[in-house]
Amino acid sequence: MHIGPYAAEPETLARMEAFMTVEGLLMNGRHHEIHLSDPRKNPGANTRTILRHPVRRA
Repeated sequence: MHIGPYAAEPETLARMEAFMTVEGLLMNGRHHEIHLSDPRKNPGANTRTILRHPVRRA
């Protein structure tokens, strides 16, 4: 779950990639985003987005 502005999503994705490296996982496709907040109604720090990476074992 990414909580914050969309501009900060790369930091969350980098943390996910670091976790995958530690766990011996490889990305297996593009990441998916599920936007739970409408940025027009809830801008900034409270924006919530589910970020998902398909993975496979190394």
